[in-house]
Amino acid sequence: LAAVRFAIDIIQPAAKAELGANLKSLNQASAFVCRPRHGGGKLSEHAFGNALDIASFTLSSGRKIDIGPALPEKDAKFLNAVRKAACGPFKTVLGPGSDADHSLHLHLDLAPRRNGGTFCQ
Repeated sequence: LAAVRFAIDIIQPAAKAELGANLKSLNQASAFVCRPRHGGGKLSEHAFGNALDIASFTLSSGRKIDIGPALPEKDAKFLNAVRKAACGPFKTVLGPGSDADHSLHLHLDLAPRRNGGTFCQ
């Protein structure tokens, strides 16, 4: 439900404002996967159904925007707007520039943080 609200309330308006097109779909890299976090024994938020990895966005025009470190300027502005707005509704937001594991997707999760904070990179 959080992902649907986020797509409607944040991603769609950002696509229209930054790219002049409507959002058609989110293309996920991973959602529910029962696995540990990278390099650790603690289960990933994906194991609890609390995380979503977005690999790309498809616009109503059919154009696909892949998430990565070197995007054209308009696409980068769109992704930066989405990423910034994700920090709050989601408690963890990682993507290109965070670390090598998140260089080609946007990771969003609802893991509770100490003092109700967020971890956004």
